[in-house]
Amino acid sequence: MSFALFLAAFQAAPPPVDPILIPRRDESQADQSLAMASAQRLLNCMRLAERDASAALAEGARWVLADGGIDAELCLAIGHENAGEWESAESAYLRAHGAAETASDTRAIGILANAARMAMRKGDPAAARTRFDTVLADPDLSDAVRGNVLLERAQAHVALEDGASAQTDLVAAQALLPNDSIVWLFSATLARRQGDFDTAGDFIDRALELDQTDPAILLEAGNIAIGLNAYDIARQAWSRAMTTEPESPAGQTAARNIERLDTLLAETPTVPVEMPEGEDVESSDSAPETPES
Repeated sequence: MSFALFLAAFQAAPPPVDPILIPRRDESQADQSLAMASAQRLLNCMRLAERDASAALAEGARWVLADGGIDAELCLAIGHENAGEWESAESAYLRAHGAAETASDTRAIGILANAARMAMRKGDPAAARTRFDTVLADPDLSDAVRGNVLLERAQAHVALEDGASAQTDLVAAQALLPNDSIVWLFSATLARRQGDFDTAGDFIDRALELDQTDPAILLEAGNIAIGLNAYDIARQAWSRAMTTEPESPAGQTAARNIERLDTLLAETPTVPVEMPEGEDVESSDSAPETPES
């Protein structure tokens, strides 16, 4: 079974606290003032990148040319990332990671996670998985960061058509992030694509317990209901997705799915009505909010 259509559901979601901002340990008192100034400049660059990626790129380039170093490369990487320049962002993160390892900077592992995310976005899941493996080997990761990285590594497994490994990572992420609705949404989507609709139903029920307003969760609930021939439930879920955020990718996809369902029911009034995967049952390709069907 090909899992290619599931890829968009797993865009890398950053951990609650970006690892590159985790303070460095064992820093000598003499270096603290300089480090704090550099950290503040990096934080300013991150904020700038959210508003104006080009300005952040210019700041990063100036910083690299003038002083260089880990924080300068991170500023440049963040600028490229916010500009959607995945390959350039990956290169800058890798340079920052190399410099961090040389300096025994404890942020190195978090920087490597960012480089892995960029590899996924540019379409190199093999490189991403290798880097995520290295990140997850670090025993000092918090549960929140480990859970998010497991979620991200599942994306790489899916891209490499290794559904079993993706499932293993998602089960581990469920244990670490039991109240994260996205973990349960992704788990439900994978189970559905593997044909396990009962398990998918359990997972989507848990996601709905945590968030009944996310149009992506409602969209997936409808997709699972279709697989169980529960057409009224599917229409109800898709209708809620459509009305909750009508302009969102999930809302627009739900509206199209309702139209297709009604057309098929009109043409074939007896049940079950088959909506072929990837054709008549549609999910938005926006991520991470909407898993692919």
